[in-house]
This record gives sequence, structure tokens and C-alpha cells, in this order.
Amino acid sequence: MRILCNGVNGWQGGVAFVLLAAGLPLAASPINVTNQTTASLNTDDALFFTLATYGFAEDAAEFGLSALPSVVSFGFVTGSPGPSGYWDALLETPGGSVIATFPDFLEFQTAQYQSVDYTGPVGEIEGSITLSSAESQQVGDSPVVLVLQNLGSTATVGLPPYSIAHDLTVTLSGDGLSTGAIVTEVTLADPPGPGVPEPGSGWLFAAGAALCCAGARWGTLYILTPVCGRRFSLQNESGSSPSRLHCPHKKSTRSDRRTGCAILPV
Repeated sequence: MRILCNGVNGWQGGVAFVLLAAGLPLAASPINVTNQTTASLNTDDALFFTLATYGFAEDAAEFGLSALPSVVSFGFVTGSPGPSGYWDALLETPGGSVIATFPDFLEFQTAQYQSVDYTGPVGEIEGSITLSSAESQQVGDSPVVLVLQNLGSTATVGLPPYSIAHDLTVTLSGDGLSTGAIVTEVTLADPPGPGVPEPGSGWLFAAGAALCCAGARWGTLYILTPVCGRRFSLQNESGSSPSRLHCPHKKSTRSDRRTGCAILPV
């Protein structure tokens, strides 16, 4: 949705803009699916796995190794054969800031699973990423969030009788040491949830919209462009960005492949 405001219509345009901004649809509250055995995701829905990563530092201390992991790997299983279509994976802080994006899109592959309650075929996606020093520091500062986003059609995932939390395995590695991270919570959001406006905050955006209109009356044209529901971008008529809140769901190297924020010129 793109809302354009200028100074031609005076205060009437500002009022209309405020009303439109107040009526912007806000993202639904995340659903806690930690103990559910299955979860249904529409296109662009995502699962957010909150991970406790402090175990790596504790184990490293016992062997006199670096307390920071250099590699994060994960595997997520579901009933065979698994949904078709691509999935995206990234690591975030609990506040929604991106730490690192896994390099490739993922597809479920057939694998064999063996445990006490189930032995047989499953669908599995796997990912691994080598962290920079800064990324490693953020991952070591527990907790961290692993996001799995469905880029395909509607999909149901899960491996009953196990919970969604149990279906994910995360390993932190470095200096020859490997330690598992603990999944403490899983939420489902549409689209990605951390950082989205809280319910009832539409009038806060309306106030910001009024300020944009006030600026427009004095010769500056602004566009408020909500795209992914997590961040908003502001751009003036000349194309420069006096105030830009960058959406972590779009990186320049993957702008043609990711769901994210866009700044739309007039």
C-alpha cells in the first residue's frame, strides 16, 4: 500500500492521510506453537524458534576454548515427504534485528528418522552458516532466534507425536567443539512477527502521517510505504532518504528473492 500526501489539498489532505494511516492493517499477534505437533503456514508465514545458546560458552570454558561459536547448523524435520517449495532461514535477535542470513534457499529432502516413538521417512531441511566475529558475538549473547519462512504455497509441518520445538535441532560449533542449542519457545507469525506494531498502535502511525503531511505543505513530498509489516521506509521526492528504517528481510544481494521492505519512487 502506498499513500501519497502533498500540500495541494491543505488540511483536508492531511486529515484523509491520517485516517488512512490509522486504518492500516496491523500484523496479527504471534501464535505460540511450542507444544503443538503440527503448524500450518501460508505463503510468507514464518516459524520463530527462540534458542538458548549459553551452553556453548559453558562447554568451551571447560576445555579452555573460545566462548563464541563460529558455525551454526540446524535441521528441521516434518512428516514425509515434506511440503514443496522454498524456505528461507535467518538468525535474529529477540528484538527482530537480523544477525545473519543463511546463504541458500532450502527445500525439504527425504531422509530417514529413528527414535523411540517414530522410525521411518521424514522430510528434512538443513542449513549451515559460518559467522563473522560480530555475528558470533551476537549469537553467543543468548537468546537468539532462528526464523524459518515459508516462501512456497500453504504448508503443514510437524512430526507427531513430537512437538514443533522437538522437530528442530540446532548445533553451535567452533574450535572442534559442538554443542546443541535449546529451543525454549516457538511462535508462528504472519508475516514475521518480532518488531511488528502492537495492536492499537495504528493511531501512532496516524500521528506520524500527519507530520508527513505537514512537511509536504512546505514543499517536501513523502511516501510512507508499509510492505512487510515489520519496518517502514520514508523517502522524499528527490529520491534521497532523510529517514529510513531498514527492513532486515531485504538484503541488497537478495532483493530479488526475499520478502521485505521497498522504497517506492513517485
